[in-house]
Amino acid sequence: MPENDPVCRALTNLISASDPKADAAAAAQKLLEGKKRAWDVFEMAAEDLSAQAGLSPQSAQAIDLVDELCRYAGVERLGESPKLDSVKALGAYFGALLLGRRVEYCYLACMDARHRLIRCVLLGRGTLDSSPVHLRDISQAALRCGAVYAALAHNHPGGALVPSAQDVELTRRAKKALKLIDVSLTEHVIVARSGSVGIIEGGYV
Repeated sequence: MPENDPVCRALTNLISASDPKADAAAAAQKLLEGKKRAWDVFEMAAEDLSAQAGLSPQSAQAIDLVDELCRYAGVERLGESPKLDSVKALGAYFGALLLGRRVEYCYLACMDARHRLIRCVLLGRGTLDSSPVHLRDISQAALRCGAVYAALAHNHPGGALVPSAQDVELTRRAKKALKLIDVSLTEHVIVARSGSVGIIEGGYV
């Protein structure tokens, strides 16, 4: 990637600001070398950034925080209580919330009667291909929020947008568990780099 590329320039400036003694341009080039997307750099862990380009701990940490700042900004841009009444709306919200996550995170969006977000609850986080989620935690979160509707969402860091058998089974069981407390599970969204998909809308349940 050429040095005058906007992403390369931004990365160079970030490295230079966090470590004035570094050869920022060379480090930026080394990080971007062979990457299909510039965002791949920002998804790297701090220790991997240091190992690949010899960055100082300060520079590695600064770059590692970029995706976190983007998550906060993306969610904030959608408003305090966004209306999550479709897979598209859920995908936009959770796409921002799960941006750049390197392991699976599973959330429950608790909504009011107008499908407006009351609270988003982290249910679990785990490995590259799984996160522990318990039905008890789903029901308790919905009850505490006074939810009328709820939606599950988790990311697939590996990139696949096809739900696994476990994803489908969790959706079935969560739907039944929430129905017992008069809460309707509207969707279970999977988020990946290429977009999002709804398990219920897709006919898997």
